[in-house]
Amino acid sequence: MAVTADIAHRIPAGWYPDRDNRTRRRWWNGVEWTEYYSANPDSQPARPQPHSLRRALTFKDRVAACTITGLLVANLVLLGFVSHVL
Repeated sequence: MAVTADIAHRIPAGWYPDRDNRTRRRWWNGVEWTEYYSANPDSQPARPQPHSLRRALTFKDRVAACTITGLLVANLVLLGFVSHVL
């Protein structure tokens, strides 16, 4: 879309997305497009979030871990009781 002279003066100067390449912005000086370009921060890929064990475990994984831990503790208590009685 071409910018006509009657609306060109109403567009404030600033950085606008480049219509030929959305990964960069182009400077509009208030009258015409200039030869100045800048990276478009909106098109930058998101930074990967650091991995954490808490986020990696699903609910089923947590239930399984709690069940196994409970069984191990119960076995240790039972083993201690049996060894104390004998």
